[in-house]
Amino acid sequence: MVADAVLQQADTRGGHAEVLVATTWQCNLRCSYCFVENRTAPAAAQQPMSSHLAQQTVDALHDGFSDVEQVNIHLYGGEPLTNLSALNAMVRRAATYPSGRFSFAITTNGTLCSSEAVELLHEGRFQVILSIDGPARIHDAVRRTARNTTTHNKVMEFLRTLRRDTCCSVRGSSVVRSGWSLSEASAYLRTLPVDTIKAQAVRSSANAAHTLSETEFRAYLSDLDKIGDQVIEDIASGTMPLDDRFSARVLQLLAGIERESFCGAGRTMLGVNPDGTIVPCVLMGKNAPVLGHVQDDPSTWRRNGLEWCNTAAQPATCEECSARSLCKGGCPAVMAVCAENECEITRKNCDIALRIFRHFRNDPLKLLILAGIS
Repeated sequence: MVADAVLQQADTRGGHAEVLVATTWQCNLRCSYCFVENRTAPAAAQQPMSSHLAQQTVDALHDGFSDVEQVNIHLYGGEPLTNLSALNAMVRRAATYPSGRFSFAITTNGTLCSSEAVELLHEGRFQVILSIDGPARIHDAVRRTARNTTTHNKVMEFLRTLRRDTCCSVRGSSVVRSGWSLSEASAYLRTLPVDTIKAQAVRSSANAAHTLSETEFRAYLSDLDKIGDQVIEDIASGTMPLDDRFSARVLQLLAGIERESFCGAGRTMLGVNPDGTIVPCVLMGKNAPVLGHVQDDPSTWRRNGLEWCNTAAQPATCEECSARSLCKGGCPAVMAVCAENECEITRKNCDIALRIFRHFRNDPLKLLILAGIS
């Protein structure tokens, strides 16, 4: 009974597909640690997605994922709000399908607060993943415009507008970097009027300017334990945790299932570039294998995605890892940049999820709150 209640919430669920759609690689900011910019060049030269191609993308995803109940279109980039015509086309096209067939999410820097953008986000009932690193002195040190102007005030105004004028849910998203810890970032996010939060380590190579030092990295892992403690406290009191980074794995343990892959890339998760090419995930960057195009027969890119999954090799170290059933190899995009640290972070997340699960072994029904069941 418990397993039945959570199977639809687990990462390996078959009723849901998520597609990261990069409607543009262009961005109005020049964040000094930008993971996407470093991974996608020279793809950034691609023209933004046209309205017509945006409509075709929605149709292709409907046809290609006929075996799932809902397709979540997650707009990414670049900054998606620099291409409102594509966003508008997708929202309008999705509305022609039965209610619940499509849902929307967007990752945005929150600096383009036009009335049209806000109306579209409300109409599409978007989950908004809003990038905000901390108070102004922290945020503005790294998240500046192409003209080198600060952005914190604009982001805060965008957040206030979302809360006042839309039905959107909002996730506060922060990047932890050298000099700005996970505990500090999480504490700041908890002061904001958001529904969920997640602060995570900067994705960068070992010698990059913002990379955590060894001491800072160990503190980061320790801070993860503290977040786990807070999650246990929240669940025990019947409160939905604000930081939900462990939820999917705890529900996986509760349902007694094993992941097929780290994130479903190639299976129930795909990426679409501004030119309509389909890849396992847009975060894999310029080296991502092309599975097809939105104008192709959907069976082509679905088949190619499954073939890629079956041939994608996991690191040899995964074979002996205690977290293997909860991880399945790590994020293929991030592992290519900072494999050793990312592996250790993922293993820590798995260990904490297991600790949370075991804490409630005598009262597992309490964990159903993570699936929205109270």
